[in-house]
Amino acid sequence: MMRYCKNILNRKNQYTFDNYWEIDAPLTVIWKELMDYQKWPAWCVGLESVEKLDVFENLQKGNTIRSSWRGSLPYTITIDALITDFIHPSSLSFSVTGDLSGEGVCYLLCSRENSVIHFTWNVSPTKPWMKLGAFLVKPVFIENHNHILEQTIAGFTRMVATKKLS
Repeated sequence: MMRYCKNILNRKNQYTFDNYWEIDAPLTVIWKELMDYQKWPAWCVGLESVEKLDVFENLQKGNTIRSSWRGSLPYTITIDALITDFIHPSSLSFSVTGDLSGEGVCYLLCSRENSVIHFTWNVSPTKPWMKLGAFLVKPVFIENHNHILEQTIAGFTRMVATKKLS
């Protein structure tokens, strides 16, 4: 019975996000700006902090960065992202631990006049209060995530537009 309850709780706590964005900029510009993780807080409203956890000059496979995120809800999520695959300039995969556990992948694709970012994110919260509250507040968590993402893409798009002008 305990195993059954644990499986139900785990399934209720899985979050999958699959997003696409078209950005009016060349793929090389988008890749360069995404790899410059230290500048993320300048255009990413929900990102409170980001730091590297190992020694590296340029982001690559095997590196780990820690980031703390806060949306419109009264809590912060801190995750460590380990880069598990890195194909310049087209994809980046990572696994996360901390307040969330799971994985993500970001693909960059060229279209006729712009570039496309395809971001897939599969995570589960590790905080007990988030796990237990999922039955009631999962839609609120999803809305908070989507709000952070909307602000992030808007900030990124504005920042890339200034790069095109210079």
